[in-house]
Amino acid sequence: MDGEEEDPPHSRYPNSRVDVSSLHPPDLIIQDELHLIEGPLGSLVGLYETAVDYLCSEAGSSPKYIASTATFSRAADQVKAVFAKELSIFPGPCLKVDDRFFIRESEAHALDDRRPGRLYLGVCAPGKGPLTPIVRIWAKLLQTVEDLRASVSPQELDPFWTLVGYFNAIRELAGAVALYKQDIPQRVARIQPGSGRLLSQDRMVELSSRTSSTDLPSVLEELERPGLQAPDALLTTSMFGTGVDIQRLSLMVVNGQPKTTSAYIQATGRVGRSKGALVVSFYRSTRPRDLSHYEFFLGYHRSLHRFVEPSSVHPFSEGAVSLAAGPVAVAILRNMRGSTKRWSHPADTKMPNPSNLPEIKSILEHFERRAQSQPSQRRPHKDDVHKQLVSGFDNWHTLAQKYDIVFQEYHQPPNRNVVLGDSIHVRHGLVVVYENVPQSLREIEETVGFQDFDQ
Repeated sequence: MDGEEEDPPHSRYPNSRVDVSSLHPPDLIIQDELHLIEGPLGSLVGLYETAVDYLCSEAGSSPKYIASTATFSRAADQVKAVFAKELSIFPGPCLKVDDRFFIRESEAHALDDRRPGRLYLGVCAPGKGPLTPIVRIWAKLLQTVEDLRASVSPQELDPFWTLVGYFNAIRELAGAVALYKQDIPQRVARIQPGSGRLLSQDRMVELSSRTSSTDLPSVLEELERPGLQAPDALLTTSMFGTGVDIQRLSLMVVNGQPKTTSAYIQATGRVGRSKGALVVSFYRSTRPRDLSHYEFFLGYHRSLHRFVEPSSVHPFSEGAVSLAAGPVAVAILRNMRGSTKRWSHPADTKMPNPSNLPEIKSILEHFERRAQSQPSQRRPHKDDVHKQLVSGFDNWHTLAQKYDIVFQEYHQPPNRNVVLGDSIHVRHGLVVVYENVPQSLREIEETVGFQDFDQ
């Protein structure tokens, strides 16, 4: 209407952006914990790195990547697949096998706990079932530390006061929580009648996917407390092997052999960081893999790093490309320089005939070049990626001629046709160019919600 001001663009399109001067591309990219970039997560990371590579090269930059990891095998293929880079290991091999520049290893007496390190102890109890050994191992370790209170100083006792229990699955952890409530305290009382260690659930903490992200800082703060102020027990899963750095922990029980040697090294490497640690590995005799590790316990643990499994990623596999190549192409379009359209504008989603757009041709060439640079065993057939991308662009072009489409929306429930959508848009009968767009690189499967209705 006359006399009324037009709403600013950002009020109509909440996902719009404000134009700013272009930033310089990065010269250096640091990737920590490279061993975690594997499996489905690693495949999607490698595909999204295509956008990083395109936008950097477009600006005339080729950043150097520095990646670090303590557990890896066949790193050259992994780096080539994820980052399309050649690998150069730093520092290079030293003159002695036990000198790795950052770490110098030497054989120490098994009972010498003055230096950082770990002493591994394997336990297997055929005929006792899965729960009885856990109760007895935990009870004995917890009570032994209590018995030492009268003979050692608080500083010597502190590293062993908190018992870390590592589990391979939430289901197993939940079972141990139930044991910690009743069976383990009863066993402690039987071991030392009248003077057993007092255990309560209030002095037990959990670090797993069930732990809220808002509670993580308080859990880590509790574990940092010295001596008797610290929790009696920590129950944890694979989360413990990524980024937890509590120097005082030196007592651990591993309940079942983890799926990979890398996970085993990473998890047990979180204890024994300030002084020697004891790691008790409990193996179930009914599990063939556990039994095999128990039978070859000494040889396996004396050369752990030799058994690290090679990681595997396939960024340009048919499944990964169908899931994420479209969103990656959209990211490139909306951030590229010198395009024929202003793709960054939230309303400019009309896709002209893609065969007439130079930026589409450039993207297709870049994807195909990166796909063909993959290691030979992970390289797709020539033009496979090209055909999948062209199919997506053609679908976008067709739908954009018939419907009003936005790039994405955050309104719940959704009520607009989108370029990037998921199953929720489909269930509401909306038009979606690229369905099942990943909301997280870790969550690659569609989630299903259940609601409990009172009868």
